[in-house]
Amino acid sequence: MPRLAPVTMAALPFSSTCIDLFPLARLTAASLAMGSSLRQQGKPRGRGRATHQPAESETVMTASNATAELADYVLSVRPSDLPPPVVREGLRSFVNILGCMLSGSRHAGFAIAERAFEPFAGKPEATVIGRRKRTDAMTAGLLNCLSSSINTYDDTHAQAIIHASGPVAAAALALAERQKVAGADFLTAFTLGVEAACRVSMAVSVPPAKGSIAWSQTGICCGIGAAVAAGKLMALNAHELRRAIGIAACQAAGIRAMHGTMCTALMPAQAAQAGLRAAVLAAQGFTSSEASLEHRYGFVACFAEAGNPQAIAGGLGRHFEILANTYKPYPCGIVIHPMIDAALQLRRQNGLEPPAIDKIAIRANPAALALCDRPAPKDEFEAQVSLQHWVAAALVRGRAGIAEGSQESVRDGAIAALRGRVQVSADANVAPDATHLALALSDGRSLACGIEHALGSKHRPMSDADLTAKFEQLAEGSLAPKAAKDLAAECWRLADLPDAGALARAAA
Repeated sequence: MPRLAPVTMAALPFSSTCIDLFPLARLTAASLAMGSSLRQQGKPRGRGRATHQPAESETVMTASNATAELADYVLSVRPSDLPPPVVREGLRSFVNILGCMLSGSRHAGFAIAERAFEPFAGKPEATVIGRRKRTDAMTAGLLNCLSSSINTYDDTHAQAIIHASGPVAAAALALAERQKVAGADFLTAFTLGVEAACRVSMAVSVPPAKGSIAWSQTGICCGIGAAVAAGKLMALNAHELRRAIGIAACQAAGIRAMHGTMCTALMPAQAAQAGLRAAVLAAQGFTSSEASLEHRYGFVACFAEAGNPQAIAGGLGRHFEILANTYKPYPCGIVIHPMIDAALQLRRQNGLEPPAIDKIAIRANPAALALCDRPAPKDEFEAQVSLQHWVAAALVRGRAGIAEGSQESVRDGAIAALRGRVQVSADANVAPDATHLALALSDGRSLACGIEHALGSKHRPMSDADLTAKFEQLAEGSLAPKAAKDLAAECWRLADLPDAGALARAAA
């Protein structure tokens, strides 16, 4: 594949430090059960480019060469090299995230960002998904990732609790519209980008690694995944891809203080743009450390109290973290999902009316309280990470979709009243994808439901049919029903398409 043309740098929306919804891997990992035809470009090219090598003074924290090993592996992979289950999981991840982009493009928070960046936009060369307009590639990468995460409906790696598909897909789609990219090459680059982001997160947050809860794993790690995917599509050579990883690593950001605000979605969007920017700079000869991940003052050392750089390159090509990706049946933090399952089951089986419920007692994994204990959310963004809100909404309305997380639902008097009756206790013996929920009724009866594995978890994954139905539902309001159905079918055929960018244009 020829090198893609340079992406314009004329419009670079402001960077923002923001926060992920629930990257608490070190609290949950111990018990979490949830589950191009480019050949290696190993030789640096000429044309007067800098070919910086790490100086001897750049002592690494271990003997590992994680950055180089990751880059070399990515560039060596052809579409036929990936095992069929890995290709399928990459495809499932893409179908899910494109649907999330379509839905998020109708969100008021997305409209604010679109309006803010529009005056600074450059050449219209990439689609803004769901908006029937085009903008420059850098802005499209940011906006399309923001839309993918603003409803909190994206994917989640079962151990690292990272949401990698949005940043990686947004960066890759922006490139795929600038120059024709075969679907198989696109899917390979996307899959490898998600894999890289998950591995980097494992290296700083999942035991034996230990990371601070203050960091957003999606914010700090997904720019690297986006750079890997973009670099693969741009046919960078090995030195260029190592530098792209370093450029992305030095832009890593994301703090938990933004939990429950619009910045929750801006954080992965910044990562998408940072990764795309990194690949573009590296292609032009911009330098960075080529050992940025394992350097003694590098990424792992910075973001982990105790790092595990072996997780980045160990077993590459044999073990795939993308197989642990999961998909949400409900638009909220995954630690809330088992409670929603229990609430919906009790309501469905017993025909409950909210006034008949005096008390709701929940036993949950400590991570649920650490991340989503918000008894009185003030707006829809806090509601996304309020277990009390979602349990109450499920019991009142008998469903748990985007409408149940809206501002209107936050103000719903019946839901608000029931939120006040929720009592939650932490129990380390309860797995993160499990819960026990008990109701005390006004007539003296007690009802209880135990969930061993939540819907959408590793043990109860959403099927391909489930993901198709979710896609078509999320596309409502952006596409006509037939167009949504046809686009979903085309997404499942991605590996056979001659032009991956056609999917973005069809999703306009």
